[in-house]
Amino acid sequence: MIYLDNAATTKPCEAAVKAMIQAAEEFGNPSSLHGLGLRAEKLIGAAKETLAGMLGGDKKNIYFTSGGTEANNLAVLGTAHRLAKQGRRVITSKIEHPSVLEAVKRLGEEGFDVVFADVLPDGRVDIEKLKEQLTEDTILVSIMHVNNETGVIQPIEEIAAAVHERCPKAIFHSDCVQSFGKVPINLRTLNVDMVTISAHKIHGFKGCGALYMKNPRVTPILYGGEQQNEIRPGTENVGGILAFAAAAEKCGCDMEGLRVKRDLMKSELAKRLDFISFNGSDEHNAGSVLNVSFNGIKAEILLHSLERHEIYVSTGSACSSHKPQPSHVLTAMGAAKPAITGAVRISFSEKTTNEEIIEAAEKIASEAAMIKKYMR
Repeated sequence: MIYLDNAATTKPCEAAVKAMIQAAEEFGNPSSLHGLGLRAEKLIGAAKETLAGMLGGDKKNIYFTSGGTEANNLAVLGTAHRLAKQGRRVITSKIEHPSVLEAVKRLGEEGFDVVFADVLPDGRVDIEKLKEQLTEDTILVSIMHVNNETGVIQPIEEIAAAVHERCPKAIFHSDCVQSFGKVPINLRTLNVDMVTISAHKIHGFKGCGALYMKNPRVTPILYGGEQQNEIRPGTENVGGILAFAAAAEKCGCDMEGLRVKRDLMKSELAKRLDFISFNGSDEHNAGSVLNVSFNGIKAEILLHSLERHEIYVSTGSACSSHKPQPSHVLTAMGAAKPAITGAVRISFSEKTTNEEIIEAAEKIASEAAMIKKYMR
Protein backbone atom coordinates (compact mmCIF):
# COMPACT_ATOMS: atom_id res chain seq x y z
CA MET A 1 0.00 0.00 0.00
CA ILE A 2 1.13 3.53 -0.83
CA TYR A 3 -0.80 6.06 1.18
CA LEU A 4 -0.81 9.57 -0.27
CA ASP A 5 -3.90 11.07 1.37
CA ASN A 6 -2.28 12.47 4.49
CA ALA A 7 -4.16 15.78 4.24
CA ALA A 8 -7.34 13.78 4.94
CA THR A 9 -5.90 11.82 7.83
CA THR A 10 -2.63 10.26 8.95
CA LYS A 11 -1.79 6.87 10.39
CA PRO A 12 -1.52 7.02 14.21
CA CYS A 13 2.11 6.84 15.30
CA GLU A 14 3.44 4.40 17.87
CA ALA A 15 3.69 7.12 20.54
CA ALA A 16 0.03 8.03 20.06
CA VAL A 17 -1.04 4.40 20.35
CA LYS A 18 0.94 3.99 23.58
CA ALA A 19 -0.64 7.15 24.98
CA MET A 20 -4.10 5.83 24.15
CA ILE A 21 -3.31 2.60 25.99
CA GLN A 22 -2.11 4.63 28.98
CA ALA A 23 -5.41 6.51 28.97
CA ALA A 24 -7.29 3.21 29.02
CA GLU A 25 -5.46 2.36 32.22
CA GLU A 26 -5.86 5.85 33.70
CA PHE A 27 -9.58 5.74 32.98
CA GLY A 28 -10.77 8.22 35.61
CA ASN A 29 -13.05 11.11 34.70
CA PRO A 30 -10.90 14.26 34.89
CA SER A 31 -13.81 16.10 36.54
CA SER A 32 -13.98 13.63 39.44
CA LEU A 33 -12.48 14.71 42.74
CA HIS A 34 -10.97 11.35 43.70
CA GLY A 35 -7.47 10.18 42.90
CA LEU A 36 -8.27 8.57 39.55
CA GLY A 37 -9.89 11.77 38.34
CA LEU A 38 -7.07 13.96 39.58
CA ARG A 39 -4.51 11.79 37.78
CA ALA A 40 -6.45 12.11 34.53
CA GLU A 41 -6.71 15.86 35.02
CA LYS A 42 -2.97 16.10 35.58
CA LEU A 43 -2.27 14.18 32.38
CA ILE A 44 -4.49 16.56 30.44
CA GLY A 45 -2.57 19.48 31.95
CA ALA A 46 0.70 18.00 30.74
CA ALA A 47 -0.78 17.54 27.25
CA LYS A 48 -1.87 21.18 27.22
CA GLU A 49 1.65 22.23 28.10
CA THR A 50 3.09 20.19 25.21
CA LEU A 51 0.69 21.59 22.61
CA ALA A 52 0.93 25.16 23.86
CA GLY A 53 4.71 24.90 23.80
CA MET A 54 4.64 23.96 20.12
CA LEU A 55 2.49 27.01 19.45
CA GLY A 56 4.62 29.33 21.53
CA GLY A 57 1.71 30.03 23.87
CA ASP A 58 0.30 29.40 27.35
CA LYS A 59 -1.34 26.10 28.31
CA LYS A 60 -4.26 27.87 30.00
CA ASN A 61 -5.40 29.04 26.57
CA ILE A 62 -5.88 25.53 25.13
CA TYR A 63 -9.48 24.33 24.82
CA PHE A 64 -10.00 20.76 23.61
CA THR A 65 -12.77 19.91 21.15
CA SER A 66 -13.95 16.90 19.16
CA GLY A 67 -11.83 18.00 16.19
CA GLY A 68 -11.00 20.82 13.82
CA THR A 69 -14.59 21.25 12.63
CA GLU A 70 -15.93 21.89 16.12
CA ALA A 71 -13.02 24.18 16.95
CA ASN A 72 -13.62 26.24 13.80
CA ASN A 73 -17.34 26.44 14.55
CA LEU A 74 -16.65 27.58 18.10
CA ALA A 75 -14.22 30.22 16.85
CA VAL A 76 -16.53 31.59 14.15
CA LEU A 77 -19.98 31.27 15.70
CA GLY A 78 -18.85 31.80 19.27
CA THR A 79 -16.94 34.99 18.48
CA ALA A 80 -19.63 36.50 16.24
CA HIS A 81 -22.37 35.89 18.78
CA ARG A 82 -20.28 37.26 21.64
CA LEU A 83 -19.26 40.44 19.80
CA ALA A 84 -22.48 41.04 17.86
CA LYS A 85 -23.21 44.28 19.73
CA GLN A 86 -19.81 45.70 18.73
CA GLY A 87 -20.16 45.06 15.01
CA ARG A 88 -21.69 42.79 12.39
CA ARG A 89 -19.01 42.26 9.74
CA VAL A 90 -17.32 38.84 9.49
CA ILE A 91 -14.61 38.24 6.90
CA THR A 92 -13.15 34.98 5.63
CA SER A 93 -11.65 33.81 2.32
CA LYS A 94 -13.22 31.88 -0.53
CA ILE A 95 -10.81 28.95 -0.03
CA GLU A 96 -11.45 28.09 3.61
CA HIS A 97 -12.32 24.63 4.89
CA PRO A 98 -16.09 23.92 4.80
CA SER A 99 -16.22 24.07 8.61
CA VAL A 100 -15.40 27.77 8.39
CA LEU A 101 -17.29 28.57 5.18
CA GLU A 102 -20.53 26.96 6.31
CA ALA A 103 -20.34 28.56 9.75
CA VAL A 104 -19.86 31.99 8.16
CA LYS A 105 -22.74 31.36 5.76
CA ARG A 106 -24.89 30.53 8.79
CA LEU A 107 -23.99 33.91 10.26
CA GLY A 108 -25.11 35.50 7.02
CA GLU A 109 -28.50 33.84 7.45
CA GLU A 110 -28.65 35.37 10.93
CA GLY A 111 -28.16 38.86 9.54
CA PHE A 112 -24.42 39.33 9.89
CA ASP A 113 -22.54 41.15 7.14
CA VAL A 114 -20.40 38.33 5.76
CA VAL A 115 -17.59 38.97 3.28
CA PHE A 116 -15.57 36.39 1.33
CA ALA A 117 -12.11 37.62 0.32
CA ASP A 118 -10.78 36.83 -3.14
CA VAL A 119 -7.62 34.84 -3.83
CA LEU A 120 -4.99 35.24 -6.51
CA PRO A 121 -4.33 32.58 -9.19
CA ASP A 122 -1.47 31.19 -7.10
CA GLY A 123 -3.87 30.38 -4.25
CA ARG A 124 -2.91 33.17 -1.87
CA VAL A 125 -5.40 35.65 -0.45
CA ASP A 126 -5.50 38.99 -2.27
CA ILE A 127 -4.27 41.10 0.64
CA GLU A 128 -4.88 44.47 -0.97
CA LYS A 129 -8.53 43.66 -1.62
CA LEU A 130 -8.85 42.19 1.86
CA LYS A 131 -7.55 45.41 3.39
CA GLU A 132 -10.28 47.31 1.56
CA GLN A 133 -12.88 45.04 3.14
CA LEU A 134 -11.72 45.78 6.70
CA THR A 135 -14.13 48.25 8.28
CA GLU A 136 -14.80 49.62 11.75
CA ASP A 137 -17.74 47.22 11.94
CA THR A 138 -15.49 44.15 11.52
CA ILE A 139 -15.51 41.83 14.55
CA LEU A 140 -13.97 38.65 13.14
CA VAL A 141 -11.53 37.71 10.40
CA SER A 142 -10.80 34.01 9.78
CA ILE A 143 -8.08 33.08 7.28
CA MET A 144 -6.48 29.63 7.18
CA HIS A 145 -2.71 29.19 7.49
CA VAL A 146 -2.17 26.37 4.96
CA ASN A 147 -4.81 25.41 2.42
CA ASN A 148 -5.99 21.81 2.63
CA GLU A 149 -6.32 21.33 -1.15
CA THR A 150 -3.18 23.07 -2.45
CA GLY A 151 -0.79 23.28 0.50
CA VAL A 152 -0.37 27.02 -0.16
CA ILE A 153 0.75 29.06 2.85
CA GLN A 154 -1.24 32.23 3.45
CA PRO A 155 0.54 35.47 4.52
CA ILE A 156 -0.94 35.31 8.01
CA GLU A 157 1.49 37.75 9.66
CA GLU A 158 0.73 40.47 7.13
CA ILE A 159 -3.01 39.88 7.30
CA ALA A 160 -3.00 39.87 11.11
CA ALA A 161 -1.08 43.13 11.19
CA ALA A 162 -3.63 44.77 8.89
CA VAL A 163 -6.56 43.45 10.90
CA HIS A 164 -5.21 44.64 14.25
CA GLU A 165 -4.22 48.02 12.85
CA ARG A 166 -7.48 48.80 11.08
CA CYS A 167 -9.94 46.91 13.31
CA PRO A 168 -8.61 46.97 16.90
CA LYS A 169 -11.74 45.31 18.32
CA ALA A 170 -11.72 42.47 15.77
CA ILE A 171 -10.63 38.91 16.56
CA PHE A 172 -8.30 37.22 14.08
CA HIS A 173 -8.66 33.45 13.81
CA SER A 174 -6.56 31.06 11.73
CA ASP A 175 -7.38 27.47 10.88
CA CYS A 176 -3.97 25.84 11.37
CA VAL A 177 -5.13 22.25 10.98
CA GLN A 178 -2.95 21.73 7.89
CA SER A 179 0.05 23.67 9.20
CA PHE A 180 0.43 22.46 12.78
CA GLY A 181 3.26 19.94 12.89
CA LYS A 182 4.30 20.75 9.32
CA VAL A 183 5.09 24.45 9.38
CA PRO A 184 6.70 26.13 12.41
CA ILE A 185 4.06 28.18 14.24
CA ASN A 186 4.86 30.91 16.74
CA LEU A 187 1.82 32.80 17.99
CA ARG A 188 3.97 35.74 19.02
CA THR A 189 5.11 36.39 15.46
CA LEU A 190 1.89 35.33 13.72
CA ASN A 191 -0.02 37.72 15.99
CA VAL A 192 -3.29 35.78 15.78
CA ASP A 193 -5.93 35.62 18.52
CA MET A 194 -7.24 32.11 17.92
CA VAL A 195 -5.81 29.00 16.27
CA THR A 196 -7.43 25.68 15.37
CA ILE A 197 -5.41 22.45 15.43
CA SER A 198 -6.33 18.78 15.00
CA ALA A 199 -4.83 15.49 16.15
CA HIS A 200 -5.47 13.15 13.26
CA LYS A 201 -3.56 15.32 10.80
CA ILE A 202 -0.32 14.75 12.74
CA HIS A 203 -0.50 11.00 13.49
CA GLY A 204 -2.87 11.26 16.44
CA PHE A 205 -6.40 9.89 16.53
CA LYS A 206 -9.60 11.18 14.98
CA GLY A 207 -12.08 12.89 17.28
CA CYS A 208 -9.73 15.30 19.03
CA GLY A 209 -8.81 18.88 18.24
CA ALA A 210 -8.20 22.13 20.05
CA LEU A 211 -8.86 25.83 19.84
CA TYR A 212 -6.16 28.11 21.22
CA MET A 213 -7.57 31.44 22.44
CA LYS A 214 -5.31 34.18 23.76
CA ASN A 215 -8.20 35.99 25.40
CA PRO A 216 -11.39 33.90 25.20
CA ARG A 217 -14.27 36.03 23.98
CA VAL A 218 -16.72 33.45 22.70
CA THR A 219 -20.25 32.33 23.44
CA PRO A 220 -20.33 28.54 23.88
CA ILE A 221 -21.98 26.49 21.17
CA LEU A 222 -22.43 23.52 23.55
CA TYR A 223 -24.08 23.53 26.98
CA GLY A 224 -24.42 21.21 29.94
CA GLY A 225 -21.19 21.10 31.92
CA GLU A 226 -18.57 23.16 33.73
CA GLN A 227 -15.54 21.65 32.02
CA GLN A 228 -12.99 23.96 30.38
CA ASN A 229 -14.44 27.10 31.99
CA GLU A 230 -17.84 26.21 30.51
CA ILE A 231 -16.55 27.37 27.13
CA ARG A 232 -16.42 23.79 25.87
CA PRO A 233 -18.40 21.57 28.26
CA GLY A 234 -18.43 17.80 28.22
CA THR A 235 -16.11 15.13 29.58
CA GLU A 236 -12.71 15.46 27.97
CA ASN A 237 -11.50 12.78 25.56
CA VAL A 238 -8.54 11.81 27.72
CA GLY A 239 -7.19 9.17 25.34
CA GLY A 240 -7.44 11.42 22.31
CA ILE A 241 -5.83 14.31 24.16
CA LEU A 242 -2.88 12.28 25.44
CA ALA A 243 -2.36 10.76 21.98
CA PHE A 244 -2.57 14.25 20.45
CA ALA A 245 0.24 15.52 22.66
CA ALA A 246 2.33 12.37 22.15
CA ALA A 247 2.01 12.68 18.36
CA ALA A 248 2.83 16.39 18.51
CA GLU A 249 6.07 15.66 20.37
CA LYS A 250 7.11 13.30 17.56
CA CYS A 251 6.28 15.71 14.75
CA GLY A 252 9.41 17.21 13.28
CA CYS A 253 8.01 20.26 11.46
CA ASP A 254 10.31 19.12 8.65
CA MET A 255 9.01 21.53 6.05
CA GLU A 256 12.04 21.12 3.81
CA GLY A 257 11.70 17.34 3.91
CA LEU A 258 8.08 17.58 2.81
CA ARG A 259 9.02 19.96 0.01
CA VAL A 260 11.58 17.47 -1.29
CA LYS A 261 8.88 14.80 -1.47
CA ARG A 262 6.44 17.15 -3.20
CA ASP A 263 9.07 18.27 -5.71
CA LEU A 264 10.02 14.67 -6.44
CA MET A 265 6.44 13.68 -7.19
CA LYS A 266 5.96 16.77 -9.33
CA SER A 267 9.06 16.08 -11.42
CA GLU A 268 8.28 12.36 -11.77
CA LEU A 269 4.79 13.12 -13.08
CA ALA A 270 5.90 15.98 -15.31
CA LYS A 271 8.45 13.85 -17.15
CA ARG A 272 5.88 11.11 -17.82
CA LEU A 273 2.78 13.08 -18.82
CA ASP A 274 2.20 16.10 -21.06
CA PHE A 275 -1.47 16.73 -20.25
CA ILE A 276 -1.09 17.75 -16.62
CA SER A 277 -0.84 21.08 -14.84
CA PHE A 278 -0.09 21.96 -11.23
CA ASN A 279 -2.21 24.17 -9.00
CA GLY A 280 -1.00 26.57 -6.33
CA SER A 281 2.18 28.44 -5.53
CA ASP A 282 5.44 26.51 -5.39
CA GLU A 283 7.25 29.30 -3.58
CA HIS A 284 4.67 29.59 -0.81
CA ASN A 285 3.92 25.95 -0.12
CA ALA A 286 4.15 23.81 2.99
CA GLY A 287 5.30 20.86 0.89
CA SER A 288 2.60 18.63 2.33
CA VAL A 289 0.30 18.77 -0.72
CA LEU A 290 0.67 18.55 -4.49
CA ASN A 291 -2.48 19.46 -6.40
CA VAL A 292 -2.25 18.25 -9.98
CA SER A 293 -4.82 18.47 -12.78
CA PHE A 294 -5.03 15.62 -15.29
CA ASN A 295 -6.64 17.66 -18.03
CA GLY A 296 -9.16 15.74 -20.12
CA ILE A 297 -10.01 13.03 -17.59
CA LYS A 298 -12.18 12.90 -14.48
CA ALA A 299 -10.28 12.74 -11.23
CA GLU A 300 -12.74 10.29 -9.64
CA ILE A 301 -12.02 7.72 -12.35
CA LEU A 302 -8.28 7.99 -11.78
CA LEU A 303 -8.73 7.79 -8.01
CA HIS A 304 -10.65 4.51 -8.19
CA SER A 305 -8.31 3.14 -10.85
CA LEU A 306 -5.37 3.69 -8.49
CA GLU A 307 -7.16 1.86 -5.70
CA ARG A 308 -6.62 -1.38 -7.63
CA HIS A 309 -2.90 -0.86 -7.06
CA GLU A 310 -3.46 0.11 -3.40
CA ILE A 311 -2.41 3.68 -4.09
CA TYR A 312 -4.56 6.16 -2.20
CA VAL A 313 -5.00 9.82 -3.18
CA SER A 314 -8.03 12.14 -3.11
CA THR A 315 -9.88 14.71 -5.17
CA GLY A 316 -10.08 17.37 -2.45
CA SER A 317 -11.36 17.84 1.09
CA ALA A 318 -12.42 14.58 2.72
CA CYS A 319 -15.20 16.48 4.53
CA SER A 320 -17.09 17.02 1.26
CA SER A 321 -16.12 13.87 -0.65
CA HIS A 322 -19.53 12.19 -0.29
CA LYS A 323 -21.23 15.10 -2.09
CA PRO A 324 -18.78 15.77 -4.94
CA GLN A 325 -18.80 19.37 -6.08
CA PRO A 326 -16.34 21.31 -8.22
CA SER A 327 -13.49 22.39 -5.98
CA HIS A 328 -14.37 25.76 -4.45
CA VAL A 329 -10.64 26.34 -3.92
CA LEU A 330 -9.62 25.87 -7.56
CA THR A 331 -12.73 27.74 -8.68
CA ALA A 332 -11.74 30.73 -6.53
CA MET A 333 -8.25 30.57 -8.04
CA GLY A 334 -9.76 30.92 -11.51
CA ALA A 335 -8.82 27.44 -12.78
CA ALA A 336 -10.44 26.24 -16.01
CA LYS A 337 -13.18 23.58 -15.82
CA PRO A 338 -11.01 20.73 -17.23
CA ALA A 339 -8.36 21.51 -14.61
CA ILE A 340 -10.96 21.44 -11.84
CA THR A 341 -12.68 18.19 -12.85
CA GLY A 342 -9.32 16.50 -13.34
CA ALA A 343 -7.71 17.71 -10.11
CA VAL A 344 -6.15 15.20 -7.73
CA ARG A 345 -4.69 15.97 -4.30
CA ILE A 346 -1.56 14.02 -3.42
CA SER A 347 -0.49 14.62 0.17
CA PHE A 348 2.58 13.51 2.07
CA SER A 349 3.86 12.91 5.58
CA GLU A 350 7.33 12.42 6.93
CA LYS A 351 6.70 8.67 6.68
CA THR A 352 6.32 8.83 2.87
CA THR A 353 9.44 7.44 1.20
CA ASN A 354 11.06 8.46 -2.07
CA GLU A 355 10.69 4.89 -3.33
CA GLU A 356 6.94 5.06 -2.71
CA ILE A 357 6.72 8.36 -4.57
CA ILE A 358 8.56 7.03 -7.64
CA GLU A 359 6.49 3.84 -7.72
CA ALA A 360 3.25 5.79 -7.27
CA ALA A 361 4.21 8.26 -10.01
CA GLU A 362 4.77 5.39 -12.44
CA LYS A 363 1.36 3.88 -11.67
CA ILE A 364 -0.42 7.24 -11.70
CA ALA A 365 1.07 8.13 -15.08
CA SER A 366 0.23 4.72 -16.53
CA GLU A 367 -3.37 4.75 -15.32
CA ALA A 368 -3.91 8.38 -16.33
CA ALA A 369 -2.59 7.71 -19.85
CA MET A 370 -4.87 4.68 -20.20
CA ILE A 371 -7.93 6.63 -19.04
CA LYS A 372 -7.04 9.52 -21.33
CA LYS A 373 -6.78 7.12 -24.29
CA TYR A 374 -10.29 5.74 -23.77
CA MET A 375 -11.86 9.15 -23.09
CA ARG A 376 -10.91 10.60 -26.45
